[in-house]
Amino acid sequence: MEILILGIILVALMAWASTRIKKNAAAAFDAETVVEPAFTIEKPEGMLHVLNGNPELAFEAYSKEFGTGVMSKMRLFRAEIKKLHPTGVAAKLAEIKKSGKITDDRKEVIDGRTYHVIEIEEGGTKAPSRIKYKIGETGDGAYVLKIRALEEAGEAIIEKLDVMLESFVVRD
Repeated sequence: MEILILGIILVALMAWASTRIKKNAAAAFDAETVVEPAFTIEKPEGMLHVLNGNPELAFEAYSKEFGTGVMSKMRLFRAEIKKLHPTGVAAKLAEIKKSGKITDDRKEVIDGRTYHVIEIEEGGTKAPSRIKYKIGETGDGAYVLKIRALEEAGEAIIEKLDVMLESFVVRD
């Protein structure tokens, strides 16, 4: 009889723990504001903010969904922020502009700080993608936000990513 009672308690405890784990895992894909000492960005719903990922990146996030067909192993969209040395901004801009067909190339001024915003379409032998960059300079360097969405991503996803792009601001 004692074994039966212990078994019931163990099953109840496992069911509670499983429910709690599922709830926490689902919450990881909720929208959130990521505030770092050097920048702030709004992560949209459906993206997972990677903690302890690539040490070269200041921020990394990717979608829950994957592409279809031959791109079934690629995330539908990704975002990353990388720090650049201040002298590397011009070289990075030139590299970006050579990497695909430019569909948007403009400057924005937010709180007196100039940002370069570039959108390209990438194709050819690579996965057809829309890539958006936003580069903001700080006193000790620059931060490059790169958002890549596969061409099959719908307009609703592109709008979410545009909100993310607009929310990205650097701080000193």
